[in-house]
Amino acid sequence: MNKSYCVAAAAACLLGLGLRAEAQDAPVVEPTAEHKRLAEDVGVWDAEVKLWAQGPGAEPTVSKGVEEISVMPGGLWQLGKFEGKIGDKEFVGRSVTGYDVHKKKYVGVWVDSTDPHMMLTEGEYDEATHTETATAKGTDPASGKPYDLKMTTLHKGKDARVFTMNMKIAEAGDEFFKLMEISYTRRAK
Repeated sequence: MNKSYCVAAAAACLLGLGLRAEAQDAPVVEPTAEHKRLAEDVGVWDAEVKLWAQGPGAEPTVSKGVEEISVMPGGLWQLGKFEGKIGDKEFVGRSVTGYDVHKKKYVGVWVDSTDPHMMLTEGEYDEATHTETATAKGTDPASGKPYDLKMTTLHKGKDARVFTMNMKIAEAGDEFFKLMEISYTRRAK
């Protein structure tokens, strides 16, 4: 056996043992109240999607979808799986959302089957109005031009919520306009 390979294998084993020992000594991060709030959305949600793809003056296209929300072991990250249609095309999206205790903001990532770009979100939750407001920057998959998003989710009790996505692009005069609205209803267990 090659001596260099044996030395490298031994070093990897020692490094692995050291990392395992450090991991055992690492403090356990407990979910905060903000993480627990995210866990309240766990379940299966039926969605009615309205999309103003032709612009703010046009009639929206209406479609249906289903979102399934779970929480990763440890309780720090909410995982979302959305499946539905936009027109006659299948649409699949995935989200990961958590709470950054240092920024004191909700943070997330969104990817879907219509866009090769990953979207990073950051926002806050207003306990008085039960509304989460998040912002993101996106890139148009067709033109490559940037756009800004402002998204709100209004929680209407434990079993209903409304997500609204507003977009700002230079072609629309740099004003936000409603691009999408999704009304969610939680399925009974």
